[in-house]
Amino acid sequence: MINSIQLFGLILLGGLAAGEISRRLLSLPRTTGYVLFGLLAGQSGANWITPLHIESAQLFSDLALGLILFELGYLVPGVDRAEARRRLFAGLAISLAPGLLMLLLFLLLGFSFAASLFAAALCLATSAAITIATCSDIGARGERTGLLYTMVTANGCTAFALVALLTPFLDDTVSGGILARTGLALGSILVSLLLGALCAAIVLVGARRLERRAEHHHLLILGSIVFGVGSALFLEVSVFLPMLIFGFLVRVMDRQQQVIGIRIASDARVFLVVTFVLAGAALDIAHLANYWAEALLVVFVRLAGQLAVMLLAARHLSLQPREGALLAVGLQPMSSVALVLLANTQMLYSELDPKLVGMLLATLLLMQLLGPLATQTAIKGFGEATRLNLGRNASAANGPHGGAAS
Repeated sequence: MINSIQLFGLILLGGLAAGEISRRLLSLPRTTGYVLFGLLAGQSGANWITPLHIESAQLFSDLALGLILFELGYLVPGVDRAEARRRLFAGLAISLAPGLLMLLLFLLLGFSFAASLFAAALCLATSAAITIATCSDIGARGERTGLLYTMVTANGCTAFALVALLTPFLDDTVSGGILARTGLALGSILVSLLLGALCAAIVLVGARRLERRAEHHHLLILGSIVFGVGSALFLEVSVFLPMLIFGFLVRVMDRQQQVIGIRIASDARVFLVVTFVLAGAALDIAHLANYWAEALLVVFVRLAGQLAVMLLAARHLSLQPREGALLAVGLQPMSSVALVLLANTQMLYSELDPKLVGMLLATLLLMQLLGPLATQTAIKGFGEATRLNLGRNASAANGPHGGAAS
């Protein structure tokens, strides 16, 4: 039996090797390799990473997700008020329209309204980790990539807010009527917003006092994230919504660009590798074997709703219909945060149907594997994958008509 330190090293080395094999031999995103290694090392394979290991690493996972969500909020590009308003409406539509379709699907499959609403809310969120890691690996740069970050942030905010609103109504330990539960839900969201604003204030004030050096600013941001995550756990509110708000507020309010933000895909890659490997280890391939048809149906309905909205909203966002369709494809990776929220809700809500849980886990696993490829396809379609473009240009330069060959 290997100890925890050896296991951590195994996760890093195995994830690194699997990611490189995925990229170099299969032309797939590295994140696909990380998840596949997690599946092989977890309960679906060698069982080196057990549920006990995953549970003991929960604090690290919370911090990693907090850091990822902070960076996502920080990556949302600044635009003028009119464009911001258009993007806000488009973001809400691309979240809620597929959500309504998935709600109808779950109801038609025979699940209760409360459980169906919760499941639909979980399926809204696009994976921030997959988006950031894949965009970094292929050197995504440009306006369409910035718009993708904006839509992913809108999806995340909508999903986490809905889950926060629904949780008191699903929690068997909460007593009181509708008004009491509604007050508890709204209070949870308000506390999350205030906590995100407090973390942003700490970073903005601290950045003015510190020297403009990356190591100092990174320590300031990491400390604020640890403080924010710990405070959220202490206050029993969502860890995820405050971190998104935190990153977004730092970006918006730092008009003089004094803050040197963390780039998790480069400065803290260890967080990404561990997050994906543990997510893969926590998922069971048996769920996909048992519920593959239902998972494909959920994926199709989710994609259809997002495609319909983006094709209608493309003109308002200055996109061609093809670009709108590609943006919808880029939103397909499902957030592994759903895994954490689902596990927490299972403990609180005794009436959550095991079949629904199996369907959601199968869908999540499917999109953890295929989602990175969807994001990569979207960025390549935009023509903003600079590293892939550079690779093609280099190949052309070394070809029969290139200078190196002459």
